[in-house]
Amino acid sequence: MMGSLRFWLLGGTAVVLCGSIPTFAQETGVATGGLSDIVVTARKRSESMQKVPVAVSVASADALEQHQIFEAAQLPQLAPSLQVQTVNSQVGAKNFSIRGVGTAVYGPQVESSVAVVIDDVVMSRPSMGVVQFFDLDRVEVLRGPQGMLFGKNASAGLINIVTAKPKIGKTEFLAHATWGKTNSVTSGNEATLEMAGNVPVSSNSALRVSGFVTRQDGFAKNVYQSENLGLTEYGARAKYLVEGDVLQLYVAADIAHEEGPGGSVLIRRFAAPGGVIDTASRADGVIPSKDNGLVSGNARTTNSFDLGGIQATLGYDLGDGYSLSNITAYRSYKDSLQFDTDSTSLSLFDQNQGGRDYWQFSNELRLTSPGTGPFTFQAGLYYLYVNAREFLTQGGNLETLLPAPPAGMSNLGVVLDFQARSKSAAAFAEGQWAITDKVKLMAGGRFTHDELRFYSSRTNPNAFAPLADLGVDNVAVKNDDFSYRLGLQYEVNNQTLAYATYSRGYKGPTFDQVAVTPVDEEIAKSYEIGIKSTLLDNRLRLNLALFRTDFSGYQAQVLAGSTLAYRTVNAGDLRTRGVELEFSALPIDGLTFNGGLTYNRAEYRNFGSVPCYPGQPTGTSGTNVCLPNGSTNVSGNQLVVAPKLTGTLAGRYEAAVSSDATIYVQADGYYRSAFRYTADLDPQMRIGGSVIVGASIGAKLFGDSVDASLFVRNLFDKRIPTWITADPVAGAYGDAAGGGDYWHQFGTTSFRTVGISLNYRM
Repeated sequence: MMGSLRFWLLGGTAVVLCGSIPTFAQETGVATGGLSDIVVTARKRSESMQKVPVAVSVASADALEQHQIFEAAQLPQLAPSLQVQTVNSQVGAKNFSIRGVGTAVYGPQVESSVAVVIDDVVMSRPSMGVVQFFDLDRVEVLRGPQGMLFGKNASAGLINIVTAKPKIGKTEFLAHATWGKTNSVTSGNEATLEMAGNVPVSSNSALRVSGFVTRQDGFAKNVYQSENLGLTEYGARAKYLVEGDVLQLYVAADIAHEEGPGGSVLIRRFAAPGGVIDTASRADGVIPSKDNGLVSGNARTTNSFDLGGIQATLGYDLGDGYSLSNITAYRSYKDSLQFDTDSTSLSLFDQNQGGRDYWQFSNELRLTSPGTGPFTFQAGLYYLYVNAREFLTQGGNLETLLPAPPAGMSNLGVVLDFQARSKSAAAFAEGQWAITDKVKLMAGGRFTHDELRFYSSRTNPNAFAPLADLGVDNVAVKNDDFSYRLGLQYEVNNQTLAYATYSRGYKGPTFDQVAVTPVDEEIAKSYEIGIKSTLLDNRLRLNLALFRTDFSGYQAQVLAGSTLAYRTVNAGDLRTRGVELEFSALPIDGLTFNGGLTYNRAEYRNFGSVPCYPGQPTGTSGTNVCLPNGSTNVSGNQLVVAPKLTGTLAGRYEAAVSSDATIYVQADGYYRSAFRYTADLDPQMRIGGSVIVGASIGAKLFGDSVDASLFVRNLFDKRIPTWITADPVAGAYGDAAGGGDYWHQFGTTSFRTVGISLNYRM
């Protein structure tokens, strides 16, 4: 209790001191100018970021291009409270965590604690949020529970992706091309071409069309057989906007296709010395290690997906600043995969193939008041239907490993077919009352009704005993919840805003895909105080937030020991608390600095019955020891993929050399302290602290029509995996006794890349 009190007292003092920094007058002779205002939609209306009492990080389209960020895995370099990890064997999909909390659960029945919204449409599954960063307006990272106004869930935070809208009365053409050389085990070529065009259709309407194609050589190489482990992705968007005096219509559609496994390849990181996998791998010329990029599978590795959707937004001006809008959207995602589970030339467990078939329909009706006045509000109704199916066939021949296999049970095989259908309906409202000219009270609530049904068909032909207890199940669950947010904001002066909020977030119930039993809802209770200040004649922007969030019923996934499967459970209680600092500075015209620092203590408070890892020290009681029942208690450990300290720093200098030419140089760094990919203290799942450095040099010609640059990402080639996971079949191989077997995956951020970038605007 005293520790928490000291934390808030110290934090409150820091906020007061930050808000007390005076705004100094500009000295005579210094060139005028300042930082550009940043507009966000963190409260579903366009507002200055410095006037919104929400902790939000923003990456503009220009910032994304300047830092060569073209996919979600690179976003933490601009938002230190955000972490991203790969969804195991699911090409392209990412799981986000904010302030240490996210979701890494395999299965069609589970939604994310961090929601992804694209153009006001909530993506119900991580894979639906797979999006190439092209022709965007901005990406917003909203920290803390955001379920009031942004659709379903978002109990830990929200990624709000806003694409570029059609521009009425303007004709433009944009093109962006990059080529890079990645220091991977293959030739390492990457290339991207993106184009967008905007044309007026009439005096009050416009059409915008964009497309992209990207090619990435593989991050892994198969030394046993020749196969393409890279990826090719292409897609397109079309958007049409009509603005009348009273009515506004916005229609958008997009498609994307990706072929190739890319970053989803499972690569041997560690194998029990002298064990089956270690011996077979070394015989093939593959040495499992932290830098290993080689595999030796005798079965093929393939991966592909198709996604797309269409949405229509109809807006109606009710007069006097009031408006009514309705957003109807449909989205779908399908993929297929195949990989060699044992990743050796032996035929131990070669058959692992399946796919996913997701689609969703959503509708949101919203009433919005004028943005000014003593009382402003938004209220609405929301509906979401999701149909998510996942199927998988696994098999192999373990006869050589089982000294006396039961008759007819020499094979390890399973056929899984899961289907989750969910309905969610909600009513919500949030408002702000101006108590005085400087003080506003905020309050909002959301009532949600969820209905879920889970179908599970699990057959196990010719399987040995641990996998034989399977069947067919059909279960359902319903749940109601009321989540809310309360807050107070105080405008210290025109340049400084202080705020305090309390939020109750909600993530609906789900099912364990093995036992086919309900898993309770996830509840977040979050406290936050913050200050946003613009100082030194708009030359310095400094934002500070202190937070504490307690989660109960956190939904997590654990390896279920001898069942060789992953179980979804309520992992007890979590607590995250910390400090976030972000700044932008323009010390002299042409020189800008941006950065952020996050300190986060994210811990499991009550999480027992986690299966022991191979070689874990034994004991009869306590935490982080293997108990006689084969489980361990990880209470007090740092959350998965939750470094205690992260920081970003970027500097850019531009100088005009003529009326039509500007040169620039840029450098950026990203620091992340040590973290783990598992809740226990398994040494094989730990990643040490690292610093990732990037740089670029370039020129803008003919005004801003042409922008050419040379760039490097991950200058010092820090080999950081995007995911590490234990091999669940290590026990069947007999390798568990020797320390187990582990895979890792690599992505675009895992290697040094040197390249060129070219932008053209007309």
